[in-house]
Amino acid sequence: MDLLETVLRSCQAEQYINNFKDHRIDTYILKLLVEEDLELIGIDDEETRARVLQHFANLQIPTEKKRDITVNHQFLGLVLTQIKVQLMKHFANLTFALRKTDVDLCYIKINPAIVCLENCISSFEHQVEDLERNILKPKSSRNSNRALLLCGTLATSMLFLFAFARYTKWASPY
Repeated sequence: MDLLETVLRSCQAEQYINNFKDHRIDTYILKLLVEEDLELIGIDDEETRARVLQHFANLQIPTEKKRDITVNHQFLGLVLTQIKVQLMKHFANLTFALRKTDVDLCYIKINPAIVCLENCISSFEHQVEDLERNILKPKSSRNSNRALLLCGTLATSMLFLFAFARYTKWASPY
């Protein structure tokens, strides 16, 4: 039972659950509904509509809002800088974790985690390359951003290879 069903049951309007499902109304747009919408859905009783709207208004869920964002070179530079800083933090955390000598990973299988990490890194690389190719136009900033991206990618790849080499050294029975 999800939140929509719970709210409708608390309003004694459980017979309308299928109507909401048929109209593909989920919990995130409940607060946007008005009385006319409930009439269109098929709730004919005015008291039931009032109870349902009252319960929907009391929900503590975020409503969907339209946000207009101006995407310019300054905004893209800020986003790419934040991505770079986040990658550097991940790199620092992973480097610190790998340098700890008191952690023994002999009996822990991390192969799926390594594959997942590699897939995430390659997916992120493709997304950033697409972003650069489609949006960033100036060649001077493109070359510097590409160099930063290449350095970050190489550093992350080296960390991945170091972790894999260290894991294979620990995991070998000899």
